[in-house]
Formats: sequence, structure tokens, C-alpha cells
Amino acid sequence: MEISVKRSEFLNELAPMQGIVERRTTIPVLSHILLRGEDDKVHLAATDLDVSLTSWCGAEVKGSGGIAVQARKFLEIIRAVVGDEVELVLEDEKRLSIVAGKSRFKINGLSPEDFPTLPDVKAEAATAIPFSLIKRMIGKVIFAVSTEESRFQLNGALMKLKEGAMELVATDGHRLALVENALESGKDGDGVLVPRKALQELLRFEGDGDVSFRRSEHHLSFEIGHRELICRILEGTFPDYERVIAKDNDKKAIFDRKHLGEAIQRVALLTGDRARAVRFQFETGRLTISAANPDLGEAVEEVTCEYAGREIRLGLNPDYMHQFLAAVETEKVHLALKDENTQCIGLPVDGGDERYLCVMRI
Repeated sequence: MEISVKRSEFLNELAPMQGIVERRTTIPVLSHILLRGEDDKVHLAATDLDVSLTSWCGAEVKGSGGIAVQARKFLEIIRAVVGDEVELVLEDEKRLSIVAGKSRFKINGLSPEDFPTLPDVKAEAATAIPFSLIKRMIGKVIFAVSTEESRFQLNGALMKLKEGAMELVATDGHRLALVENALESGKDGDGVLVPRKALQELLRFEGDGDVSFRRSEHHLSFEIGHRELICRILEGTFPDYERVIAKDNDKKAIFDRKHLGEAIQRVALLTGDRARAVRFQFETGRLTISAANPDLGEAVEEVTCEYAGREIRLGLNPDYMHQFLAAVETEKVHLALKDENTQCIGLPVDGGDERYLCVMRI
């Protein structure tokens, strides 16, 4: 196998593979990417057995063949060399020669037969989702996905395709984020749990056009351009999230998003690493934010707002509020309140989404 490929195009497809490969694994081949040359294309694949990514770019190929090479080191070499073209020559099934400009490398690899067989997602029809839409929706909920492995059913987001709409929901048990938007190709179906790693990789992708979404019994496929991301569906039952969202938070406080976020960040400087909480005191026309730490001291700041309800005091995690404010795209936000014992709901004011909210507590 001999491959000649444009270095810039090759790097564009090679770099995203790094997020998939397992760097600390007892299975050596999972730290490798599979390279195959055939039909005037160089094909790339990476997997951690739960999430897989395949891609290709055009190339001049003489003779078909393949090899699995150590992903991180191979990327470092391709990034470091100079020249517009890279030549890859398979000397034997476990040794690859790399030539670019005046540089020559020979790296050891593994036989392609050692690389895991990747799942093939077969479905009757694919659903077209604008890539810009799904990427924006992921960005608005991914911060609420749980990172606790013991709560595996919360280690992803619930994706629902409904009649004319798409909904994405995530929760870690302490806060919940939900976003819904119109989708012409949306159709009624059961929700599916998309793992956090797959969501993170989709956020890193660049591209235009539509994502072709397909579902099989155990896997999901997201295909855009040359790339196809396949992930295993998370097992488990997602909470009945609509019951978590309070329907009677009738008191509304409206803020300038930027000013509120900056004030919370300043006060949060005096919270501890373990006790991440600030006190919010809502009064007519203003919010007083405060934090007290016996080891560090105290901080107090006032923020003007549109609020005309009775005085309410409650504690909130500043990180939760900051992540919500960072995800909102509007200049103003409103916090829906009821009393000291009920969760706070953050919403945008006149946002572009059909529905977006974040339920928060300490």
C-alpha cells in the first residue's frame, strides 16, 4: 500500500480522532487509529468500544492495505513535518513509512485484524438535522450532564424527536437543562440517551449542512460530510423531567445577563471548594448576592433588576448559574421564583429557541 495525501486535508480528518482514542487503556489497540487505503481514499477510524469515529479524505492510492498506528504519536509527526504532501508506505503489516519534505519516519503499528470491528447502524431511513442546530442545542444542555459514573443513566442527554420538533434534556440530579426547537423532519418517537462523550465530540466538529441521524437497536449514528460518529445507546431510565420543572414559580426577576454573571463570579471568589454556595436575596428592584467563608471572609454585591414580589432568600450554586448564563444567547434573562424552598428556573428573555430553561438549586 502506497498513499499520497495532502497534508492539510489529512490533518483535518486526523485531529478529531484524538478525542475518541483511549490513552489509558489495558487494550493497546484502543490507543491506535486504523488507516486504510483503497479506491483513491485514505480511510481513518478510531474507537473506545462505546464511541467510534470514521472518516476519509481523497488520496492517490497504489495497492490496498491497512495498519493501526499509535494515534497521538502519529498526529504529532504529521503536524511536525513540512510540505504539502505526505506519503505513507506500508512496508509490512506492522510497519509504516512516512515521508514529507525532507523528513523520513518509520513507525511500528498493529495489524488491521487486531482493530475492533466497528458497529454498522442500519435503519430504514435517516433523519436530517441541521448541524448548526444540533450543535447549538448540545451547547445549551451539556453542562448539566452528570459526570458521576455510578449514575450511568444520567451520563448523557435525552434526545427526543417529536412531530415537527427536537428536544434535548440533561440533568445531574442537582440541576436540569432543557432545550426544544422546531425541526421539519422531526417525527414522533421514543427518546434515546446519547452519551456525554458523543455529545462532546459533536461539539468539536466543524461543518455545514445537515447531520444524517440514524438509530439501530443498540447504536446511534451521526453522519456529516466525510465523518460518521457512532455511539452505543446508554441504558437506563431517564427521570420524568417534566415533573421536576415547577409550574407555579409565579415571581419573575429580570436581569442584564452580563452584569448578573460578572457579579456572581466576583462574589463566588470567597466560596470554598466544597461549599460552593452563594446567598441570593430578592427585593423590589434589586438582588443582593453574598457569600461567607470562615477561612476567607465575606463578599456582598447588589445588582439592579426588575422584580416586584415579596422578599425571597435562597442559596444557589454559583457554578450552575454561571454555566446557564454562559449558554444563554440573549442580553436579558429572567429567574422564575416561588419561595425559599423551591428551585429557581432560569430562562432567556425573547430567545430564539422555542423552549429553553435551566432548573437550579444548591
